[in-house]
Amino acid sequence: MPVDLHAIGVASGYLGATLGVGMVVPQIVRTLRNRHLRGVSPLSWSLTALACFTWLLYGVRTDEVPQIPGNVLIVSGALAIVLLVPSDVSVRLRAIRLGLAVVPLVAAAVWAPSTVVGLLAFGVGLGSAWPQLLTSLRRRPGTPSAVSISAWLMRCGSQFAWLCYAIVLHDVAVTISASFILTSALVILTLELRRSVTDPVPPGDQEGLVVALAASASS
Repeated sequence: MPVDLHAIGVASGYLGATLGVGMVVPQIVRTLRNRHLRGVSPLSWSLTALACFTWLLYGVRTDEVPQIPGNVLIVSGALAIVLLVPSDVSVRLRAIRLGLAVVPLVAAAVWAPSTVVGLLAFGVGLGSAWPQLLTSLRRRPGTPSAVSISAWLMRCGSQFAWLCYAIVLHDVAVTISASFILTSALVILTLELRRSVTDPVPPGDQEGLVVALAASASS
């Protein structure tokens, strides 16, 4: 029986969407359990929400169905994280900034060609992980982090699945975007995993305890 590469590619897209939706859940749970614990970049999750919103618009314009349902849920989860995490910027101001950023994206989706919308999604997504990367790099050793290891593991898996999808379906914009985001996500994951070995675990932080035990067992 011949291998249906198109079907495999579409299935990989749905897997990427599923993992992308799932990645917001552990971060939301960890944030709610550690309300005063910092380390999560609201700017990074804001850019993630905007990038996924633009990919959603791109999926509508190009009839790429796997882009639509997953991104609807990712946007909702990312918005929740942006408004829940501790930050020097007020929740109201964060919400206003996101609302203002959505306006030009919708305008582009209405009047610009679909290729431009895809490139715009690519551009926003390309920078989505960098604020978190800088935050993780600047975090002092021994300082507990609210970053969810599970969330970034799922983000890596999601981007790898989207990369497979894009290669099979010859989608250049998604291929480049997924490659760059996967690389930066792997760096963030590595940083957070290495520091979790020596960081103190806050009381009631089950994920942090599991990660610390797993890291100790593997060392």
